[in-house]
Formats: sequence, structure tokens, C-alpha cells
Amino acid sequence: MRLEKAMKGFGTNEAILVRLLGGLDHASRPSMPAVVAAYERKYGRTLKEALKSEIGGDFLRASLAWISALEDPSQAFEATTACDVEACDDLEALLDALIVENASVNQMMASIDAQEVYNCCHGFGTSDGKLIALLASRSKPHLQAVAAAYYDQRDKSMVARIREETSGWYKLLLTYLVASPEEADVRQLDAAMDGLGADGVALIEFLVGNSQARVRAAKAKWEGRHDASLVDRVASELHGANETLALQLLKGERDELGEADEAEAEALADKLAAGAAGWGTDEQAFIEVLAKNSPEMNYAVRTAYENKHGKSLESLIESEMSGNLAKCLGALLLPPADYYAKRLKEAFQGLGTSDAVVCRVLGGHDKVDVREIAAAYERKYGTPLKDDLKAECSGNYKRVAQAWVTMPDALADPDEPVEIPPDEPDEPEAHPPPPEPPTPPPSPPPPYVPPPAPPPPPPYVPPPRPVAVATPVAPVAPPGTMLVQVPVGVFPGMQIVVQAPSGARVGVIVPQGVGPGMQFAVPLPPPPQPQVVYNIRVGGGRHKHKHRHRHRPF
Repeated sequence: MRLEKAMKGFGTNEAILVRLLGGLDHASRPSMPAVVAAYERKYGRTLKEALKSEIGGDFLRASLAWISALEDPSQAFEATTACDVEACDDLEALLDALIVENASVNQMMASIDAQEVYNCCHGFGTSDGKLIALLASRSKPHLQAVAAAYYDQRDKSMVARIREETSGWYKLLLTYLVASPEEADVRQLDAAMDGLGADGVALIEFLVGNSQARVRAAKAKWEGRHDASLVDRVASELHGANETLALQLLKGERDELGEADEAEAEALADKLAAGAAGWGTDEQAFIEVLAKNSPEMNYAVRTAYENKHGKSLESLIESEMSGNLAKCLGALLLPPADYYAKRLKEAFQGLGTSDAVVCRVLGGHDKVDVREIAAAYERKYGTPLKDDLKAECSGNYKRVAQAWVTMPDALADPDEPVEIPPDEPDEPEAHPPPPEPPTPPPSPPPPYVPPPAPPPPPPYVPPPRPVAVATPVAPVAPPGTMLVQVPVGVFPGMQIVVQAPSGARVGVIVPQGVGPGMQFAVPLPPPPQPQVVYNIRVGGGRHKHKHRHRHRPF
């Protein structure tokens, strides 16, 4: 309560915090672990979270370090977990306590390792030997916890700090080691697809050598970072059968745990033989078979083909296809450890070493996987991987590569000795990688330009009052009238001209209640006056004379 009171109100009473925190340790009553537990129980947040919201700088770092040093790493479960398993009455409760205790101890170790990483990088120069011994003797999941603890202590990325203190291939390999598997895969994908043309071999390493779960996780991570579809990006970088194969593997439909079926393997081997027969090669058949099978099933198909046709399936693929497609299909025939061992051997051959491949293969895998790769390398080529790394690499880059392959996980097996390769200060690192282009700052948004105002509407001009000539409808009206249909566009009160059956025209007003298409009765106009012709004799002749007057009947 006194701690909470010191942090409430306007400002924080740091003097009271110093007295309270400094007076707590394991021997005090109450002890620091008891106070930390009581604070979280009473106020619903940890004491560390409360201090972060109220203080900062060196005072905050010292306070957090003091609390961490006095916390009970076993979370008070030691009394339960130290019992004899044979004599334990509640094994389920013992297992739960062991899980909680292990997580707490691992968190404490991550906090200690984060402080040690800072000590290695702080001051004049970098303690490379200590840094290599620390990072190379931890698993990648634990290194992720160390990175989180480092950020919690320093408000800065551990990867960024390590990259500031190192250079060359040494820097790149440490970056891969400390990064999460998804982060390492995103870095590999970006390196494979950025620039002019795609590195098909790097894409093969990512798609073929990783589990379907890791491919899906890396795909989600890449798409979240770039706000784009990885399928669309791969489709834009590759073409033809290479694109088809890559998109098939990106679907994540490969059966990784399926067992081999000899009868089905023989049928699939015949399908591949038929796809290679005749003019041209049915590449789609090879993709459908090899990209969906488990490694065990592909190995069975490979064996069935060799037994029936007297030659290896790899030689068939190399004779029928070429380039990255042949490499990728050949990689699907190998277990992942054997494939990566082959990639490392290829990296060591020729003029110089493909150090980027070494960094991707070693740094992208955890210690358990790297040890399987090293065992496969020695089984295939008869030489320990650490010896070839010593011959092909140099400087601190060589030391960390050898250490990652040979050193045990010190937390998983604390009894195994930890030995790092000796320091050779006079040996410079050969062939440093090209400098990485700096990340350009985001371009500022363009200034806001309001859209142009729409033009004013034209002035309203009422339509002219139409004078239409209506055609009378067939006479069904009462005697002395005719029916007229109102034309379209004519409304009540408007004048129209009506033509009577006699031909006479008369203007009428459309009555109220009558609209276009409706009919109304109109009186028939009177018939026209008849014309009278008189015959007049003049001078013995007969002349016609028209005289118009009203004729009066006799």
C-alpha cells in the first residue's frame, strides 16, 4: 500500500520508493518476493509495470534489476518439486509445479543473459569471445526470450545493438542466430526476391528444407510486414514450371508424416517414367508426385524407380530438366538434413566460399537441427563440418560458425563442457559481404490538394409548352363528340390542336385530371359551308360564275 501511495497523485515520491525498495530483500519481513506477489494480487498489475509507468532512466533500470535479483525464480514451488517422485501422492500437481517452476527459471536466465549481452557490447570494444560463448550455447527459443528481456531492460532491440557492434559475415550470422525462425525466413525471402531477378536456389532452400508449419508462419510474417501477397510476389519472380512448383509448395499441402506405401510407390514411379517418355517431358507429373509426398514416400518412389528401371531417379530428373527446377525436384528426394549438408558442401566448392549460404543454413536452424545437418555432412562426405568451416571461414565469423555447430545447449545440458574456438586476432575476415543498403526513410505524404469544385449547374430553363396535334381515337364517344387521346408530354391546362373527322382543326384545353395517354371527349366542330355555282348567260354565251352567299332554300 505504501508503494502504491508513493506513486499516486501528482508526481512520484522517489525518495519514499528508494527507502521502500532498498529496504526489501530476502531476509526482510516482508521479503521482496512477498511484496511483489501482494502488490499484484491487490492492484491487478505487477510492480514492474507500475514502476515503468511512473519513473524512468537509470532509477527505473536499477529498480527493475533489484526486483529481478530478489525474485524467487522457483516461484515458491521448490518445496513441492524437490520431493521424491516415487513417494509423491499427486503426480499431476507435481507436474504442474515443475512446468511453472521451469518457465520461471528460464525467464530469470533470459534476464541474466540479456544483462550479459549488454555487458559484452558496452564500453570500449566488444567482448566477442564472451558474446560468442553466450549466444552459441543457447537455443533459438531461449534467444528470443533474451531479446525480449533485453528490450524490457533497455528499451532497445538486442538485434540492433549486436549489429552495431559487429560487421561482415560475423554480423550477418549473428543476426540470423538471434532472429526468430520467422524473421530469418523473411530476411531470406527478401534477399532472394529483391534486386534484378530472383535467387531460385534461395527460394528452394526455404520451400523444400522447412516444415509446412514453418512455411506457413513465414508466409504470414512476410505478408504482414509487406502488406502484399507472397503468392503474387513469387508468381511475379518465377515463370513456367518453376512457378508451378513454388506455388504448390507454398500451399502447405505436403504430407510430412505420411508412411511409405510400396505398392503406391511403384505406381508413382511408373507415372514418372511415363511422364519422361516420348517427345518432351510432362513436368506437371513430376511436380504433382514429388511436391505432395512425404520424404519417406519420395524415398520409396526413388527406390522403386531404381529397382525397375536400373538407374536413379536423380539422373532421370537431370536428363529431362535443368536449372532450378531440376535442383528443386532433386532436393525433394532427400531428407532435409541431407539436403542442407549438400548445400553446405556446394558452398565450400569452387573459387571462394558462398558465405551467404553458410549464414542462411546455419543461422536459420536451431541447435538440434544444426547437429543433424552436421551428422549428415560427416556421414555423406567423411569430414566433420567444423573442420571444413575452419578451413573455409575466417575471423569471428569462423568462431561463431564452429561454436554454433559444436557447442551444446548449456541450459538443456549444463554438465557438458562449453568450449569456444580460440581467438585469432591476426586473422582478418575474408571476403566481407557487400554493405547492406540503408533502409530509406518513408517519404512524406504529398501535400493535400483539395479536389476542384464541381462546375455550377446550368440555370433552370422551363420546357416550352408543347402544342401537339392529337389524333382522335375511333369514334366511340356520345353523338356530337369525339374522343381525343392526350399526347406524351401534355398535361392539364395545356392547349392542343385536334383534327376532326371532317378535316377541320380546333384548339382545345386539356381538362383537369387528364394526363398523357388518357382520353377525353371534345365536341365536334360544325361542318364547313357548301359552295353554290350559278350559270349566267352573257351575250348568248354561257359563263360560270361562282358566288358565295348563304343559300336560302326554296
